[in-house]
Amino acid sequence: MKKILFIIPYVPYPLNSGGNQAFLNMVEYIKEKMSVSILLYPKTGQDLINIEELKKVWSNVHFFVFKLDDPQFRNSLYVSVLQKIKASITRKIRRRLIKQESDPIREKSLLSQSYYPELPSQYLDYVAKISRSGFDIIQVEFFELISLGYILPPDTESVFVHHEIRYIRNENEMALFNNLTEGEKMYFQLAKDYERAALLQYKHVIALTETDKNILKQLTNKENIYSSPAIVRLSENNIFQPITTNRLTFLGSGGHYPNNDAMKWFASEIIPILRKKNFHFTLEVIGSWNLKEAKTMENASEIEMTGFVPNLHQYLNGSISIIPVRIGSGMRMKALDAIAAQAPIISTSKGIEGIDLRHNEECLIADSPEKFAEEITRLSQDVNLQKKLSSQAYNRLKQLYKPEEMLKRRMDIYNQIMQH
Repeated sequence: MKKILFIIPYVPYPLNSGGNQAFLNMVEYIKEKMSVSILLYPKTGQDLINIEELKKVWSNVHFFVFKLDDPQFRNSLYVSVLQKIKASITRKIRRRLIKQESDPIREKSLLSQSYYPELPSQYLDYVAKISRSGFDIIQVEFFELISLGYILPPDTESVFVHHEIRYIRNENEMALFNNLTEGEKMYFQLAKDYERAALLQYKHVIALTETDKNILKQLTNKENIYSSPAIVRLSENNIFQPITTNRLTFLGSGGHYPNNDAMKWFASEIIPILRKKNFHFTLEVIGSWNLKEAKTMENASEIEMTGFVPNLHQYLNGSISIIPVRIGSGMRMKALDAIAAQAPIISTSKGIEGIDLRHNEECLIADSPEKFAEEITRLSQDVNLQKKLSSQAYNRLKQLYKPEEMLKRRMDIYNQIMQH
């Protein structure tokens, strides 16, 4: 069997996110056709526990687990504190240099972290050593590890999976800055040039959507760029439930800033309009949010922090799924999960970018606070529209993103790569 090595910056377990579920589905399929290895970089003690649990699930997958030698780095609290101090100092220095007043989106922007994501030298040595162990394909995922293309062996077929194009996210964030500076324009171009140069180190690139594939082709002029959507398992057990209690849901963790911005925008711009309309509702936020992240919504009594739910699709069923996302690229698993749960969707254009859904056919699209609030009240009062959107979106998902076909498409890409 041909040998493939996956290198990812996160431990894809437990299955508490759409991304983890999609990765599990893909590996479950691929490992029956190829010899699969995975290289992981645990940052906390919990990560190590999760890896041991994942080994039980994937008994026929080989694991390479990197651990820093210095014992003090094994203390997750110590690492977390250092990272927060570094990020805070970086932001303050940048504000002083550009003489720019702080604003919330600029504070959380990844622009200053996009020129070159630093990685420990020990980790780079470990990756270089493992990658020279006779693999046919080495696949790296997520922007945090994009620079690994520079150290992978040239005689191996290298693949980078781009989940979110960083310069597109930077553009989205900068469009929301107060008073964009010339320095920030320069930093943006530096980061974009770095992203392009790093992508050119890989022989092949996989995007999750056709939209991102076309953007990357234009950015790099590379021919070996493919689209391969994430995989969501559909269940016939989910039956449409009318939304009779004005129950809204949002799926996403607070650690991913586009989710944080989405909820802040909803709380500060959309909820006041709904209150003026005398529209009473609850918004249940599903995912992990710490106190600091949730603070952006502290004045919105309508919002309930639900946290992790054991059966996501069952929980989403019977609610209106909102996606007020303004930042990012790639495929939003939250949209696919809502469709699989037969929950009707109201989203911004950005929230369903790359997914072939149409306004008033499979979802409602609104890009201003006034329109978003209007669509919430309209949909909540129209059960027939709820049923139409959810059923047509579900049928379209079955037609366009059949799990078996998506998995076969990814395997066909690997076969094409090996022939290359």
